[in-house]
Amino acid sequence: MTRNPRHAGRAAPRNSGAAPRRQTALLGARVLCTVLALGVWQVLVASGALPDSAVAAPWDIAGALGPLLTGGLLWSAVGDTASSWAIGLGMSLAIAIPLGLLLGASGLLYRMSRFSIDFLRSIPPIALIPLALLQYGATAKMTLVLVVFGSLWPVLLQSMYGMHQLDPALRDMARTYGIRRRHYVTWIVLPSAAPFVATGVRVAATMSLLLTTAAQLIGGAPGLGAQMTVFEQGGDIPGMWAVVVVVGLLGILLNQGLLALERRALRWHSAYRPTAAQ
Repeated sequence: MTRNPRHAGRAAPRNSGAAPRRQTALLGARVLCTVLALGVWQVLVASGALPDSAVAAPWDIAGALGPLLTGGLLWSAVGDTASSWAIGLGMSLAIAIPLGLLLGASGLLYRMSRFSIDFLRSIPPIALIPLALLQYGATAKMTLVLVVFGSLWPVLLQSMYGMHQLDPALRDMARTYGIRRRHYVTWIVLPSAAPFVATGVRVAATMSLLLTTAAQLIGGAPGLGAQMTVFEQGGDIPGMWAVVVVVGLLGILLNQGLLALERRALRWHSAYRPTAAQ
């Protein structure tokens, strides 16, 4: 039976609006869950199930957040935290990516270095705070030491994995065709390892923010962490929780921004291509 060509293209538009509807439904579900969680939180604090001497209610946090956002004290702390985060992460990437690619390129170096790397990365960076305080005091340098030490390992390991997982067929092809070393690294090695490195960078970026805040909170270096301590010692629990909310929002924006950048930079890779409609 011959199909009428006039009706051949009518099946495609049927699901043309399915993706936007799914995204809208997902966004609505997320908003609903957030509102419900905040409501339960408010009820627990108001009923005394959670002590208001340690946990502030969402309504009180919102009231404390307004003056902070309009004042200069919070933004100065955000600037200190952001600068320590950016410098520490940049130093970590400058060390971890070349070293990881080098160790991953050699099977012997890969096997020799795994024990040392696994041992060092198992040390909690927070455990180094007393040593860093003795060496640098409550300064930005102390924060950088902890951030670099803690955020180095995800990028290093992912870079090693990216090199170690390089398809042997690509190596054989490059050797067969006599591809020059710099072209081999530029057009084969780096594109193959890029998705692994990008994942490591995203994990390290979030970890750097957490370590920066923790170092400022415990070590007393200037930033959002130190501002939490000031509010806590002054008995301003809503103000302390307002700073916690700011740190959480910064982490969400950071992760979403890096994820969007990763998808855009690696849109040529099969893992980041949009799936064809079924």
